[in-house]
Amino acid sequence: MRRAIRSLRACAPAAILCAATACGSSRGGGDDDGVGDGGVFAPDAAIEACAPASAGAFAFAEIATWRDGATAAYSMFHDDMCGPAVYGIQDVAVPLLAQHGIVAGLAPIVEQCELNGLWDVVAAAEAAGHEIVSHSYSHPEISTANAAHEVAEAKAVFDQHVVNPITFFVFPYDYFTPETIAAVSAAGHLGARAGNRDDNDGFEQPPINPATPTNDLALEFDVWPRSYSKYALFFPADMLAVHVHNAIERGGWALREFHSVIADGSDAATQGFGPITASEYDAHLAFLAAAWKKGVLWTGTPSTVLRYRHARTACGASVAGETITFDTSNPDCVKYATPITVVVTTQEDLPRVDATQGGEPVWTRKLGPNRFGVTADPTRGDVALTGCSNPGYEVDPSVALPPKPAPAASVCLIESVAGQGGAGRMDDLERDPAMLQVLPNPSQQDGRTGSWSWYPQAAEVDITPEGDGRVLRYRGTALAAWSGVTLAFLGGNGAGTCYDAGAYTGIRFRIKGSVSSSDTLNGKMVVSVVTAKTQSRLYGGDLMGEGGHFHKVIDVTPGWTTVSIPFAELTRPSWGATTGLSAVAKDALQAIDWGVSNMATSFDVSIDDIELY
Repeated sequence: MRRAIRSLRACAPAAILCAATACGSSRGGGDDDGVGDGGVFAPDAAIEACAPASAGAFAFAEIATWRDGATAAYSMFHDDMCGPAVYGIQDVAVPLLAQHGIVAGLAPIVEQCELNGLWDVVAAAEAAGHEIVSHSYSHPEISTANAAHEVAEAKAVFDQHVVNPITFFVFPYDYFTPETIAAVSAAGHLGARAGNRDDNDGFEQPPINPATPTNDLALEFDVWPRSYSKYALFFPADMLAVHVHNAIERGGWALREFHSVIADGSDAATQGFGPITASEYDAHLAFLAAAWKKGVLWTGTPSTVLRYRHARTACGASVAGETITFDTSNPDCVKYATPITVVVTTQEDLPRVDATQGGEPVWTRKLGPNRFGVTADPTRGDVALTGCSNPGYEVDPSVALPPKPAPAASVCLIESVAGQGGAGRMDDLERDPAMLQVLPNPSQQDGRTGSWSWYPQAAEVDITPEGDGRVLRYRGTALAAWSGVTLAFLGGNGAGTCYDAGAYTGIRFRIKGSVSSSDTLNGKMVVSVVTAKTQSRLYGGDLMGEGGHFHKVIDVTPGWTTVSIPFAELTRPSWGATTGLSAVAKDALQAIDWGVSNMATSFDVSIDDIELY
């Protein structure tokens, strides 16, 4: 026993990851084998060998919902690894993770790893305890037409370069359909980040996954930077913490999407999508480490947490004498084999309990008086328990975490830009069609940066040639839903920003096309001006509840028409919590929306030369 406990010294000090030989990997030849088990161990220092003492008696209490009896679980992803603009993942993020002893999911793109010769970097990150997850072969939107290459072939290439077969997929652009989720499953992935974040608002409906394994292939998540987060009413640093607090309050599993991590003061515009600074990232990791010490949060790699959700429900455990015996008769116990925490109680309140499985030590931690967590893989056999009179690893309830952040009174207090007037152009669409949603939008003027979005995803939107120039084309058939194409003033619609257009009188644009609808909106569109005061918190506004926007119904004709709409002539909202508003909040503009009825059987509309005047 002395030798076994001493071998825990091989674990990285102050680290959540550890050597599998010391702490028990998740399964032979499977995910995490040989490099750690996805983030459960965080000793601050080596402990002395066990001084045996009588526990009086051991008894089975439960299989913990999360490892070490934590209240919640948390996983981080770093998307786009191997891309030349995101080298901060391996150069900055991975070293900072090691300093705090935290592991993450790293999501490379196969094509970028090959083009930039970075497979050795990927292998080194995996050897450090991180999980390599697939972010496709070349990073397009995944479709049924390209899934064989982008999903299945990507997994095959990854599996040639990593030790642990790929079991998790991250959808590029967060775009997915039921058919592509099925393709990800058929290719051999156990899970995927594909949750529909539009269902969430960061308040009553935060994007937190339940402890029960119900949504492995459509996991909810949140995104850095704040402009893409579901926590738009929180300052950036606060949105990171509040996401974890929400998981703890609900006993669930939170997932966070990052991209690159960059040195403070670096030019973020040159370093990929939405990088986070090293100081912001370091502070977040310190918060996670403190939450682990307090016993309220387990930060683990995505597949490990996913497997845990299944293994703890599929595997059984019992205690007789000084032995934990597992029931692995449920096939899912073997399929999802990973170390699970068996909580045992002792008759005597000892400082510590040690455990071995197959002659090797497994992780133990004191959770409270007479209560200990023993974390072992059920498929590796019985676990022998020993009481100890000297201290071991334990939860520290005295650790103080910062309180849950409160939201700002308005998103305008977080990000607001005031226009100076004159430069009214919002978009003339004169750019490469592939740059439709580029941020910042190069066509915007006077402090505006906003890009396009649309709903539902089944609508088709692109930049198309028209005469000597280009226009936006927006079309769909029998979508059976309210549909719209939206141009934001700042960032993307839902970013929780405010543009002050007090220097302008109204909006102007050119439009042509056709709208066939079985209601009074046949041949018409509803043009809405979205403001922070009329936008629900679900989509980055201040409004608690739902409501309408200031709007105007316009005719859509086959020939081009220039439409000018003064702000003062917009119709007041006609439903919901906004009917009492009397004037457009010009100081809190968020987007312009061109929408068609849910009764539309087809529509094909072109829009161009959008401007403020």
